[in-house]
Amino acid sequence: MVAALTACANQAAEPGKPLTAAEILSKPEHASVKDAHFTLTAHVVSGSVTFDATGDGVIVIKPQQASKFTMQTTIQGVPLKFVEIIVGGNEYDLTPDNPRWTQRPASSSNPASFSGTKARLLGEVTLPTGKAWHVSAIDANGNPFEAWIRERDGYPLKYVSDSQSTAFTATFDQFNTGATVSAPPASDIQP
Repeated sequence: MVAALTACANQAAEPGKPLTAAEILSKPEHASVKDAHFTLTAHVVSGSVTFDATGDGVIVIKPQQASKFTMQTTIQGVPLKFVEIIVGGNEYDLTPDNPRWTQRPASSSNPASFSGTKARLLGEVTLPTGKAWHVSAIDANGNPFEAWIRERDGYPLKYVSDSQSTAFTATFDQFNTGATVSAPPASDIQP
């Protein structure tokens, strides 16, 4: 028993092994965060149309990963609103040119998942909401992203994704509000 206590004391006294960038990106999945609200800014290029948009949304990390966000913009004086839901392996979109939801298998990375390949720790920064690790990686669609994960509790603080058609920044500001994300009613989905 003395040997076991001595071994434990020696382990506690040794400095911990630094976390890898991949381990840092998995922190939100293991933290006490269940959901997180975010504000967003986006720069979108769609064909010959380019626009900037703002909005907000929520990610649900537990019990099942899901996300929902709304973006608004004005193009040539016309206000436009876009809504996207990712839940249960499906993506649902509501766009200004279609009054019904479209459904397809999820093609984009779920913002509730901070996983990626080629993860690299870029450093540590102090944000207004706390000290954070700054990590870059490549998402499931091959697009680069950066994430800022709070060191004290593993909560996501910021996520920036950049693809050929969209630059997207989510800044997280509220946690564990009880938010949920559901698919739209079947009657509202375009056949």
